[in-house]
Amino acid sequence: MTSLRRQLLAWLIPAYLLVAAVWMGVSYRQYETNISAFMDGQMHALANTYAHSSATVAGQPGVRALDEQHVQHDGTPIVQLWEDGGRLLATSWPIPSLGLQPSEGFHTVDADGQSWRIYTVLSSQTRVQIVQSNDFRQRVILDSARKSVEPMALLIPLSVLLVWVATLLALRPVDRLVHAIAQQDERSLEELPLSKVPRELMPLVVSINGLLKRLRNAFAVRQRFVQDAAHELRTPLTALTLQVEALHHKLGGSAVDAELVRLDAGIERMHRLVAQLLKLARQEAAQPIDGSTLVDLQQLVKESIGSLIPLAEKRAIDLGLEATERAVVRGDANDLRSVLENLLDNALRYTPAGGSVDVTLRRDGGEVAIEFADTGPGIPPELLEQVFERFYRVLGTGAQGSGLGLAIAQSAAERGGFHIELQNRHDQTGLVARVRFPQAILSLT
Repeated sequence: MTSLRRQLLAWLIPAYLLVAAVWMGVSYRQYETNISAFMDGQMHALANTYAHSSATVAGQPGVRALDEQHVQHDGTPIVQLWEDGGRLLATSWPIPSLGLQPSEGFHTVDADGQSWRIYTVLSSQTRVQIVQSNDFRQRVILDSARKSVEPMALLIPLSVLLVWVATLLALRPVDRLVHAIAQQDERSLEELPLSKVPRELMPLVVSINGLLKRLRNAFAVRQRFVQDAAHELRTPLTALTLQVEALHHKLGGSAVDAELVRLDAGIERMHRLVAQLLKLARQEAAQPIDGSTLVDLQQLVKESIGSLIPLAEKRAIDLGLEATERAVVRGDANDLRSVLENLLDNALRYTPAGGSVDVTLRRDGGEVAIEFADTGPGIPPELLEQVFERFYRVLGTGAQGSGLGLAIAQSAAERGGFHIELQNRHDQTGLVARVRFPQAILSLT
């Protein structure tokens, strides 16, 4: 994944280092120009002094002998006096292969394996030639340039750190924007705040707000459609139920009665589907809960079981409860009841007649869990995640349903901050649906 922060640093740090390198190069050139001009001026003045002395003073000017320390390390100029015929009269340091230059002025000459800077004055009587080591000049230039850039070189790591920190601070509005977007869901599509948004990000935030507005409208239209459709279906379904009951009374005992029973069962399934659609639409339209209500899980489980005892008796299913502990949690009682009743309803519908469904409220580590263990056919392992999708049903079970029960339970669980797990039983055929309440327990008694 591409990181904007890394891209900025990948451009800024090399650019900064490049500027530093260019600045060092410019500094070196400036020192080279200035130091060379200064030393050339010294050579020019020294040559003119000797030329003037040879012209005004009788005899040959004295030349002080130099050693290697003076010439190579200290850069002391070498003085050479030549006669008009090109014969060396005197020198402060011998350079055998270096002769008198044919023209006046500055020259750079290689001799005896070294580079020399030479200034020659062709006076009327004595030729004066001043020679200085170019190696010494380069050492002075490099040393001066190095000393001037040392502070900057030492500040480069600090500057890179400052660039890093500045990049982090500059991208903080992006982090806040990402956090604000992450808080959005289909139930709370609020527009992003425009305060403290940088000018460069303003078009993006405005576009996102426009998208959120369109999404809100789309979700609202969908919810209204589901609610309106479900409400409109309830009236004709109720009328159909009443008409089927009237036909039962008129045609009781006839051959048509069996067909009416099947028709009645189909209408009942449609009733249940409409009720589930209404419940799902209400959940999607509901605002996030504040979690301030205290709910007694043991009491809630008992109420959920009581509401579904008629279905268990109708199918001759042994429905049992084991709840030796009491747990009080913060949450929405309606959402919790929706989860428990849908899971229990599923367990009863998928358990064959004469089977059993065991409900257990127990402590599981640092959490409290409610389990619904049935003796139905179970679910293939590869489908355990898909069954939470809307209208998805496992084929071949023979149970009647709409495929919305687990979707409703999962939606309510996400709102309440607890988790639903499904796993097949290991002791026999069947399924265990487990609801976990992490960090929501206030008291266990």
